[in-house]
Parts: sequence; structure tokens; C-alpha cells
Amino acid sequence: MSYVVLVSAPLIGGSMFGELVTRRRRTAGAPDRYGNPTYTWSDVLLGQGAAFDPGGSREPVEVGREQVVTTPRLYFVDRPDLTADDRVLVRGIEYAVEGTPADWRDPFGSDVGGLVVELERVTG
Repeated sequence: MSYVVLVSAPLIGGSMFGELVTRRRRTAGAPDRYGNPTYTWSDVLLGQGAAFDPGGSREPVEVGREQVVTTPRLYFVDRPDLTADDRVLVRGIEYAVEGTPADWRDPFGSDVGGLVVELERVTG
């Protein structure tokens, strides 16, 4: 079962800026009939837009497989709650968060900075 929680979004000129991003976080569910843990995904629409860099893709060579690995990035001005265990939905496509998101801050004390989130999607 999935839950969707809507959070207010910042407005510039009466409309939200950036790409809509939905965070998918895995949560523990009831154990299955064998006592093994089960998990569900809960969805939260993040309350801010993000800049989306579609990144590149590569096609690793492996016999009998046609794999494509896509590696985009998200750039946030604010710092939403995202972890390496999360997935995100951008433009209708689900990506895994790769590693810990990078929290950039200005060493000279201004408000310049933000969060950079590396993503990955593997198909094939």
C-alpha cells in the first residue's frame, strides 16, 4: 500500500518553479506468513521544485543483456529530507538515489548552496 502526502510548494510569480519531485521511502510492513519482513513505499511530494539534469547514459556490454544505465542529478535550493535509501519520481520516471546527497554550503557564510542528489536508473 502506498500513501501520498502533499506538502505546500514555494511560489514565484504565482507558480511553482522547477520540476515536481516525489520522494518514495521504504517503510517496514507486517511480516509475511514465514516471519520475513515486508516493505511498502510511502510517497511524499516534496514541497519545492528542483533543477533536473538528465545526465548521461551508458550501455555496459554484457552477453545476452541490453542494459542501459542513466545517471541524472537533482539540484535543490533548500535541503529536502532525502537519503541514500530513497527513490524519487521525476517526470514520471522512478530513479534510485545513489549515495548520500551532497549538502553544499558557502564557506563564507552567505545563503548560497543547496542539495545535489545523484540518481540512477538501470533498465534491461
